[in-house]
Amino acid sequence: MIQMKKILVATDFSKGSEVAYAAAQNLAGTFGGVIDFVHIIPTLKYFNESIKKLGVPLDMNKDIYPKIIEETDAKLKKAMSQYLKEINRGEAIVKVERRPSEKIVDLARKNGYDMIVMGAKGKDETRFVRGGTTEKVIRKSKIPVFSVDSRFDKNSIKNVVMSTDASELSLAAFPLAVAVADAFKADLTLFHVIELYGGISEEIPRSPEKGEIVSVYEGIIEKINSFLDKRGLDPIHINRTGIVFEDEVIFSEGNTSRSVNLFTKIEKGISAHYEIESYASDKADLVIMATHGHSGFAHLILGSTAEKVAQYVKKPVITIRPEEEDFIK
Repeated sequence: MIQMKKILVATDFSKGSEVAYAAAQNLAGTFGGVIDFVHIIPTLKYFNESIKKLGVPLDMNKDIYPKIIEETDAKLKKAMSQYLKEINRGEAIVKVERRPSEKIVDLARKNGYDMIVMGAKGKDETRFVRGGTTEKVIRKSKIPVFSVDSRFDKNSIKNVVMSTDASELSLAAFPLAVAVADAFKADLTLFHVIELYGGISEEIPRSPEKGEIVSVYEGIIEKINSFLDKRGLDPIHINRTGIVFEDEVIFSEGNTSRSVNLFTKIEKGISAHYEIESYASDKADLVIMATHGHSGFAHLILGSTAEKVAQYVKKPVITIRPEEEDFIK
């Protein structure tokens, strides 16, 4: 199963970013992880150049940044002591970088983090639910990103919703979705939209006796089990219960096995992201989705479904990027 032993919380100390602290603690408490906090100090390139031109006897690297770093380190440690249990506290990390989002992504990748946790919005307020820095991290990170816009309470997670367009790329989120649902003792719901103008689920054979919706449902379940087999995730499989749209995920760890209730919801609609947002608003406590779907391309022409959902859905969202080999057809 997926582990979350090392969690990175990115903060700019705004009210928006502070909501990530409690969420990270709940995750670490559930999965037994350690939490590091990071703050990126934006470089003041033009200010530094102006000082040099004016002949002011100040050097940003020697006179300004060391003091800012010292003060920031103290703020991080204070926040960690206030919000995190001692057993889950890791390092306070301060970096100076021109592009904060790129540094967060790079830091997470190079240091083996299992998840990045961020407030949906920091100081970079936008009309979207998720602000600019968070959106850029979601777009670029190969590490799962958990973005929250309100106080996160693990006890309120009853239904984890994973959206899928029935492509293998979108199914990359399934193992993580199972792990999260299991950790929070929640149900897992697969949500698929049959779009008016077509999608990859059109390739699933329809049975006249069963009808379109049931045929697509059964096709998606078969695709997931095939996906798990091909990736050597043998301890996880979907067990059909005989009740349409109601199954269970069985997974083994050592000599023990557990199960997660699995429901499948299929809707017809013009826009996948609109249907996901609508369903999530009423039924989901947490949304999980892969950043790429059947096209293999994210945020190019009109923006991917994942990007639009992350921008607008008013629920905690976890995004995960498929592995590089998944893009190879």
